[in-house]
Amino acid sequence: MTSGTPDTRNIELSVEIDAPVGAVWEAIATGDGIARWFAPFASVEEGEGGTVTVAWVEGADWPNRITVWRPGERLRMVDPSDADAVARGTALAVDYRLERAGGTTRLRFVNSNLPATPDWDEHFHMMTNGWRFFLWNLKHAVERHPGVSRRVISARPWVSGSREEVWERLLGENGVGRRRGADAVADSTPAGTRGAGSLAVGDPFHFVLDGGEVLEGKVVLCDRPWAFAGSLRSLNDGVLHVEMEGSGERWKMGVWLSAYGVGEGRCDRVGAALASTIGKLFPGEG
Repeated sequence: MTSGTPDTRNIELSVEIDAPVGAVWEAIATGDGIARWFAPFASVEEGEGGTVTVAWVEGADWPNRITVWRPGERLRMVDPSDADAVARGTALAVDYRLERAGGTTRLRFVNSNLPATPDWDEHFHMMTNGWRFFLWNLKHAVERHPGVSRRVISARPWVSGSREEVWERLLGENGVGRRRGADAVADSTPAGTRGAGSLAVGDPFHFVLDGGEVLEGKVVLCDRPWAFAGSLRSLNDGVLHVEMEGSGERWKMGVWLSAYGVGEGRCDRVGAALASTIGKLFPGEG
């Protein structure tokens, strides 16, 4: 999964997608395609020397310069923010390579030139989890929701305490993983489902937001206390992603829901339930 020079390290992953190469290229090389699985705001200026610009909050753009553009084969981008690193060839880079594999497409991914210093260890761990999740989400969007726009519902509060403490507050039995309490629907948790304390990939889960709004599905990533993700049958085969983005006295935690083909009213209700739940679990932390 990792390689690089003595001073750097890479994240190297691959995923097989049950779709033609053209569909996967569209997902990584067009603004609409990227917005279905990665950042909700995205645009592409095609060709070598062009840009791929993404943002998780509208207006907070992060542009990357395209250095290789071979439609259906390879897309490589570098972060142009450090001009000296770009000149040396050591700028942070993302490289996608597509290969036909029978009737499917194999996508090989490398995020290169990440620092190999100890102060980057936690960040590297978080980035690896992030790319593991996002490549799964790319596969999910292309296979399960081809051409369908995504509605992103999120909560990103400032939190305090260790990652383990925040994980338990959010996903434990006194958080959204509760079995009993104020919401009667929590008492009807289907047999065989668990909170996120001991979940593994493939396990069913059942979370409850304020007002009885249920998020249930199957785990696709569980690295306690760093990251959690699952597919959501309760949200039209949508996606839940939780990331513990920092550490220290006060840091950001992110909860993201991706809804495909779900009506605006339902999305608004889920968003309100998520905001209310996070507000109660992390009061006064903003």
